[in-house]
Amino acid sequence: MPCARLASTRMSFAIEQPVSDGSYDASPYWIPFIAHLVPFLNDLHTLLATTIDKFGTSAPIRISLGFEEVYLIAGVQNLKLVWKNSQWLTAKAGHIVGLYTILDTPKKSLPFYQADNSGIGKEPLPHSSVPPEHRVWHLTHQPIVNCLSGSNLTLFINKFQDCLSKRIDQYPCTTDWSELPDLFSFVYHEVIHVQLEVLCGTFFLEQNPEFVQDFARFNHSMTYLKMGLPSWMTPRSAAFRRVCLDSIKKWHEALKLHDPNRLVDTGEINNSRFGNDIMRSRRRIMAKMDVMDVDTAASADLGMLWALNANPATAAFWLLMEIVREPSLHPAVQHEIETASSRNDVAGSLSVSCLNDSALLQSMYAETLRLRVSVLIIQSAEFSDFNFNGWLLPKDKLILISSRIAHMDKSWMRNLSFEKPVDEFWAERFLTWKDKAPPKAAFHSPTKDDGMPSQQAESRTGNIESDRWKEAQFSMTGLGGMWIPYGGGPGICPGRNLAKSIMLLTSAMFFRAYEFQLLPRHDQRLECDIGYYGLGVLPPNGKIPFRVRRRGDHSKD
Repeated sequence: MPCARLASTRMSFAIEQPVSDGSYDASPYWIPFIAHLVPFLNDLHTLLATTIDKFGTSAPIRISLGFEEVYLIAGVQNLKLVWKNSQWLTAKAGHIVGLYTILDTPKKSLPFYQADNSGIGKEPLPHSSVPPEHRVWHLTHQPIVNCLSGSNLTLFINKFQDCLSKRIDQYPCTTDWSELPDLFSFVYHEVIHVQLEVLCGTFFLEQNPEFVQDFARFNHSMTYLKMGLPSWMTPRSAAFRRVCLDSIKKWHEALKLHDPNRLVDTGEINNSRFGNDIMRSRRRIMAKMDVMDVDTAASADLGMLWALNANPATAAFWLLMEIVREPSLHPAVQHEIETASSRNDVAGSLSVSCLNDSALLQSMYAETLRLRVSVLIIQSAEFSDFNFNGWLLPKDKLILISSRIAHMDKSWMRNLSFEKPVDEFWAERFLTWKDKAPPKAAFHSPTKDDGMPSQQAESRTGNIESDRWKEAQFSMTGLGGMWIPYGGGPGICPGRNLAKSIMLLTSAMFFRAYEFQLLPRHDQRLECDIGYYGLGVLPPNGKIPFRVRRRGDHSKD
């Protein structure tokens, strides 16, 4: 919901049926029609977290936003119940909010999206009467599912690895140390460039050579755009978005000079001019919809590029960051990279399946998303009131689920022999051992007071104890409803397997090619930028200076 539309904010427990009876205020307020508006706009994370701390998770919490009402649901069992009954829920309302506030979709096109109540599945929902050609949610969702699964996903990942390998080889870095201002930008821009090359083709980047930088600025502006404020109130953010939209329209216009239909049955997944089959399929589908004028189509493609690019790139940075900052992880990670290299038939390439199957790397991947992802999952019941475990949630009212709240639950400290606070990275949080006796402090993860240790700093726990990590197994047992970086149910993110492969490949390839040393940050402690709350993977709260050099013979150092 666009925050600018709020008039007042009031919270109450939904404790009886109907929900409006027996409710009480979450906290007092003194200014009518403002109430919790300021914290909702400026610090939604704290507002939701403190509300859960105060009232718990036994029941939905109703939040009144002026003339609107939304319901906050948290707790493992409650989330399992939501996913179990998700066939009665839709994410459409949240998507429409994003179309309007973030992507600047023309207002005249929004009713077309709103009218489609058929769902994203192959078969339309029973109560829907939308014509097949107007099933915009299903028709634009299915190409993503098709192209990011099975053999198509393998081809996509192989192309990504080839392109990233070339970028790494061509990067002007020698075996001498070089200081650079920001590790996040270093990783983010490289991954975005490669992703755009794979998704849109080299022709797009040749037409728009500054698009990577423009896209990064647009992504950084999300914290303002998500409020739904008029463009004149956020001129810089609106300008960054406009530049990206204009670049996409320029590309669309150039493609009209050619016939993309000639690629329909060739089996070609990637094309330098027309891009990946995801983009080509979506363009062919949208071309048949009258509502898809140049502005609407550009907004739809910008949303697609943001969904498939921004979060995996930021997550890849965080995974590499955790590896770099903890020397005790280096031997184990290096071993996994060498194993992945030895099991690939292509010289110099890594076996993606080997990386994906590594217990240690999977645990680090899962822990990175647990700690760094903040998604606000928005659902609603479209056809009838939703009976949620005895509480009646009115149809068309928004249901909010915060992954951040789920991921910060204290039950994550499940290993009593070596607990780690939930707000710290713990590489082995998802590892189990057959004898149920994990190595004591096998890996040391920096505490909040550690600052920014350099790669050559000696770990306080030394190297891995007796290589016991090799006997570990990756496990998600008992974590249903707790680990939800991709959402859940039928609407779970279709790009989750792609994101995992990009994270593991990027961190492995960068760590294999370069040596890193983190430099001190004197201005602030490294944390997530919580202003990005609800939008996906949280970026860091500032620049991260570092030194880098290519791996090689440094015996003379």
